[in-house]
Amino acid sequence: MRNDSVTKEELEKIEEESGKQARPDQKAVVTVSPKLRKRLTNLPDPSNPPLGWDEHKGFGAVYPYLKVPGLHPRNHGDTVIFNDQELPANRLYLGDNLEVLRTLPAESIDLIYIDPPFFSGRNYNVIWGDTNEVRTFEDIWEGGITTYLIWLNARLWEMRRVLKKTGSIYVHCDWHASHYIKTEMDKIFGYDMFKNEIIWWYRKWSSSNNRFLRNYDAILFYSKSEENIFNVQYTELAESTKKRFSGKTQVWADEARTRKITIDVESKGAYMPDVWSINYLPGASSEKIGYPTQKPEALLERIIKASSNDGEVVADFFCGGGTTLAVAQKLKRKFIGCDSSRVAISVTLDRLVKLGEEMSGVKSNISLDGKPFQFGLQMEGTVEKVPNIEVWYLGVYPVEKFQNSEQEEFNDFVLTAYGASKNTGEGLTSGFRPPGQQEPILVGPSNPNETINAQDIKKFFDEVKEKLEPNKLVRAKIVAWRFSRQVLAYIKTLKNYAEKYNLPLELEAIPLDSKEFRARILQRMPDIEENEFFLRFSKAPVIGDVKVKKTGPLECEFEAIDALSTNEDGWLVNCQWDFDYQEGHFAADKDYVLSREKKQDKKHGEIFEAVLKAKHKFEKTGEYTVACKVQDNLAGETILSRKVEVNN
Repeated sequence: MRNDSVTKEELEKIEEESGKQARPDQKAVVTVSPKLRKRLTNLPDPSNPPLGWDEHKGFGAVYPYLKVPGLHPRNHGDTVIFNDQELPANRLYLGDNLEVLRTLPAESIDLIYIDPPFFSGRNYNVIWGDTNEVRTFEDIWEGGITTYLIWLNARLWEMRRVLKKTGSIYVHCDWHASHYIKTEMDKIFGYDMFKNEIIWWYRKWSSSNNRFLRNYDAILFYSKSEENIFNVQYTELAESTKKRFSGKTQVWADEARTRKITIDVESKGAYMPDVWSINYLPGASSEKIGYPTQKPEALLERIIKASSNDGEVVADFFCGGGTTLAVAQKLKRKFIGCDSSRVAISVTLDRLVKLGEEMSGVKSNISLDGKPFQFGLQMEGTVEKVPNIEVWYLGVYPVEKFQNSEQEEFNDFVLTAYGASKNTGEGLTSGFRPPGQQEPILVGPSNPNETINAQDIKKFFDEVKEKLEPNKLVRAKIVAWRFSRQVLAYIKTLKNYAEKYNLPLELEAIPLDSKEFRARILQRMPDIEENEFFLRFSKAPVIGDVKVKKTGPLECEFEAIDALSTNEDGWLVNCQWDFDYQEGHFAADKDYVLSREKKQDKKHGEIFEAVLKAKHKFEKTGEYTVACKVQDNLAGETILSRKVEVNN
């Protein structure tokens, strides 16, 4: 386990930077009399503060800073190794993108593309079915367009902070809110930093009797400064046109001289306009994953080529199925991706692993000697260098990821989450909650399957007792995954001892996955129970067995038996299958990347429920390892595999 994304001090510095980030210095563009302007507070003018902004706390007034730690587990399938370990690893984050953004350093990203949920209704925007996703959407739609814009503005504010001075941002939206979003982006990035409203036009075979068809999305393109990177893009011209106008830089496109195009002498292409005709992905497309809002790679390729160069950092904080990141990887850019859905991160990682293997010629799982092993023939100069990929967790923590963690790293994780400082002195005390030593903390074993023992608690109690001062109450905390009945009884005995001898000492046992622990982390939030998805420890689902039924030559049916979520109020939302599984390397079959169906649930309304059956025809006889992977609605995930003999 690694918890080295940012320290407590760095998080505090980022919070200060965000609060002090100056709004663009710009003039009012809405002209009204000074007398009337004083009476109006909602003018769509860039000189006004963005919705949700507080003069003293920035967006911390509506979205408090939580300072939750980032977690990158060691040796648990969360580091994908290719053939270039010299470059910094690309990163995928599972967590709320606002909290992820608040851990990133200022001016560290070259290009941001985001495709946030459109303001078009909750059902349309629920893509993956995770509870985190559903709850987020319910929150942002509860107050209508104003709440939606405040939710988006808080994120855009941090995106401006992390963009380099030469950086740009593209925000994908539709007719429901594009005009509202532009007004807010004028306030955040600057009216003069608006470059284009790109119209993505696509064919859509639908009909309407009372209006024209809506066949486009809008993409708002802003830069952070006038120094933004921009590589001119060109449209393809017919060969006859190229020959006819060879060597000319400007030509009239028709005899009436009503439409002029610009041609670059070297490329013989017309300069790219801001209306792009790129079709939606057809059902048979090899890119198709199976979710309704997937964007074509051609769209992202145009954006990434225009506003970034080789080796620069591209980020997508609503990465979904990973199209932005896949194109960035193909174009030799570094990337950062984030999504609140475990299903989305799983789908994205699988897509990036397959692509990375094709580019590098290296199978991504690790051999016994700790090195990646190669597959296929490698001719010198024919493969590309591909950096590693790391999966990080922030605010959403799968419990099983802690099993192999080092104790010191686990101590750091808990103390950062608890807002405490590390104890640098001798003794068992792991840390202190400010102020000073008035709240010493003992952290239990890192392994979730182990309970803290009474001997360590006794040593901790004696250590604290020796440092007590008259009339200074010390509230000592013991934070651990588990407390056995015997340990709880012993803690009660120590409490009675302190009370009997009037010691100024309180002793409290706090399970890590408890409301008490969560309340301490989320104390800045207005409603802790409603916001508990900002901090969650998720248990892995279970699969009892994989049942196999031979249905024909080289063909089998599979079913995950006794598969269920082990989280309270959890259910399985997706099932994936790998019919040639190799340990440590799950590659979902293209037909089973998303295997679920919509159902009506009495308690939760319309939900996704995993389909646990699959059918596959193998290419040849032999022994195969078949694996089933399931995800639940609360970020739990597990894999079960079994060997299958395939014959005629």
